[in-house]
Amino acid sequence: MDLEKKTIELIKSFNIDFALTLPCAKIKRLIYLAAESFTHIPLSREEEGIGIATGIHLAGKRSILMIQSGGIGNSLNALLSLAMVYHIPIPIIISWRGIYKEGIEAQIPMGKYLPAILKAAKIPFVEIHKATDVMQIEQALKTCYEKSLPTAILISPEFWEKSKFKEEEPIIKSPFPERSIYFNIGLTEAILSKPTLTRYQAIEILSGEIQDKIVISNIGIPSKELFDILDQPSNFYMLGSFGMASAIGLGVALCTEKDVFVIDGDASLLTNPNILGTISQVGDRCQNLTILLMDNGTCGSTGNQLTIAYKQVDLEFLARVYGIKNTLKADLPEEILRGLRTLPKGPRLLQIIVKPENANVKNIPYTARQIKERFQNALLFSANN
Repeated sequence: MDLEKKTIELIKSFNIDFALTLPCAKIKRLIYLAAESFTHIPLSREEEGIGIATGIHLAGKRSILMIQSGGIGNSLNALLSLAMVYHIPIPIIISWRGIYKEGIEAQIPMGKYLPAILKAAKIPFVEIHKATDVMQIEQALKTCYEKSLPTAILISPEFWEKSKFKEEEPIIKSPFPERSIYFNIGLTEAILSKPTLTRYQAIEILSGEIQDKIVISNIGIPSKELFDILDQPSNFYMLGSFGMASAIGLGVALCTEKDVFVIDGDASLLTNPNILGTISQVGDRCQNLTILLMDNGTCGSTGNQLTIAYKQVDLEFLARVYGIKNTLKADLPEEILRGLRTLPKGPRLLQIIVKPENANVKNIPYTARQIKERFQNALLFSANN
């Protein structure tokens, strides 16, 4: 049996639209087949895959994540505080290293303890060791969607040993495209005056532009401020998973033609800056995505500790380096609105320089399930009108 092709057939039977992958030598053929069979998004880091998959689910589509076992360590918080809390069904095929004929000592600890980690986290999982276990993949996919939870499919290298396919079959079907790299950042020197607006005031200024639009909001006080200014069902308030706002926004934007706005922050974006490269990589498919980067140079929700964006790092410049061409920096009300109205379709990033101050606002009264359900209902309603 060609186990890689059988696995792809099982995945296809669940109407999965996207394959989000990170490389592993043990599943390299599976990843190449997935790239041919689904809309493929190569990732830079595992946890951004959790964020993108969440956005895809919120917008009514399905995705599968393919990673190596060590990647669970990188993405555990996103799995728990995002996918588990909001009940996001994400099937995760895990190349289970460190347990069978492993030649790399460093792979052994995570491989050995991975089932215990998943069990402790109450993340459903199955173990696939032999070719006769193949139908357990189907059962795991059923479990994932029936329970609406991330579900891990641990596949030992032993499983692939019995795969029957032509050894001479090339894994890469075509040569690499010609490589040509040219950077023209196109930014002039910008010296901003001392910021005059707080983040709350900036959101107030933007409220007319994002009303009745899809909005993904960063965790903590930014979400509370948005709720206080403009609560609407099409707002997705993040309660956890710091650094995942733009990843979720990308996932949603890939699945709708509606405009998608992300209220992100400098500290959050610095936690996962590679998402800018992933957005750029699929930029032709997410031209409806706008990142409203509220840059106060601090970790605002945890006591205003300074970030490296306060003086050392220009995040608009960083976005340009990652390949996002449509960017602008603003700190005055008229500049913010003019920028939002005149920046070409994206993906685009508007860096809004604000003061490191937080408004005294109340907690959001909704549970994670309520936030998710009303957001999905709002997207469904807008799709039908």
